[in-house]
Amino acid sequence: MKAIILTAGNATRLKPITDCYGKVLVPIYDKPMIDYGISLLFGAGIEDIAIVCNKKDYKTFKELFDNEIYKGKVKLYIQKQALGTANAIKYAKKFVKDDDFVLLFGDNIFVMKDMGSLLKQAIKENQGMTLFAKQVSDPQRFGVVEFSQDYKIIGIEEKPSKPKTNYAAVGLYICDNMAMKKIETLQKSPRGEYEFTDVIQDYVKSEKAKVCILPDECKYLDTGTFDSLLECSILVKEFEKQNGLLACKELELFRAGKINEQEFEKAISHYAKDYKDRIKASMEMQNKNEV
Repeated sequence: MKAIILTAGNATRLKPITDCYGKVLVPIYDKPMIDYGISLLFGAGIEDIAIVCNKKDYKTFKELFDNEIYKGKVKLYIQKQALGTANAIKYAKKFVKDDDFVLLFGDNIFVMKDMGSLLKQAIKENQGMTLFAKQVSDPQRFGVVEFSQDYKIIGIEEKPSKPKTNYAAVGLYICDNMAMKKIETLQKSPRGEYEFTDVIQDYVKSEKAKVCILPDECKYLDTGTFDSLLECSILVKEFEKQNGLLACKELELFRAGKINEQEFEKAISHYAKDYKDRIKASMEMQNKNEV
């Protein structure tokens, strides 16, 4: 299983913040936004990850991930044209090859204990496409998912004025190895883009699209506004007070046995003392919970 994180959007709603760097490099409380997605994938046992980014952010991503710890685990691909989500995925075509993959929109944050295990189980059960969704109070702002009692997707509608359900797609998908082939055959939509929604609809027609509903305990935030950035940072801070660090990518690798103690210590050696102390406290908290 591989994974693609899409990060190349312009994020015009967050300017002037995103005049400096891309949206997924904006800090959410104590770490850059990208760490939340990377850590989720590591927690699900996925170590072969492609980040599709814009040219402006490529250098920063390279500084973050071009080192001994992430070598072979995180690869970078520059999106040269903004022609829709499906087109962005195509930039990682050589990376995916004929494998299944998880698709994650890098600007979505999930605040939940051990969500990696939930994703890992969904990967095992996937037969075609799995779309993750969450019950929301304002479905008009999202892609809304309609599904049957056995969780088969009936349809998906972008930002409907009269939503059929209040379940929103949250930018996390599991795709089998047919997805890239379906993307290759897409035609441009009336707005001149290659739409990933068309890929989903193809799976729906063949009855191979299911929805995975995130539990109530999972807090999901679309970080598309100044207020939601602040709200998300506060939420993460409160979560970490009770549960220890969320989305520490080095800790996820260490817990999974993918790096040894010496590599782990080296990876976090440059962090602020406060953050390193909280890493160690999180490890102690987990050890107590396991006893």
